[in-house]
Amino acid sequence: MELTVQEELAAQAIGQEAMRYLKQEETVRRIAAETESKAMRALEGIRRILNDDALDDPECFQRIASILTALEESGIFTTRHDW
Repeated sequence: MELTVQEELAAQAIGQEAMRYLKQEETVRRIAAETESKAMRALEGIRRILNDDALDDPECFQRIASILTALEESGIFTTRHDW
């Protein structure tokens, strides 16, 4: 979708106003905290997968598939997981 110059400038102004409002309401801090928490849970899940000795296929297909699934469960998607 291509925007006109006026639309781009309006979008920037709206974004700036939204950020000012969110900072006043401390919403930005809550969003950052939730994002960090979600990222840490995803990383911990990936570490558990990598340390899981039950997944012992030599090509690590099971581990990779499990990592991709963990990422997807955290809302992080990739085109590599299309099966």
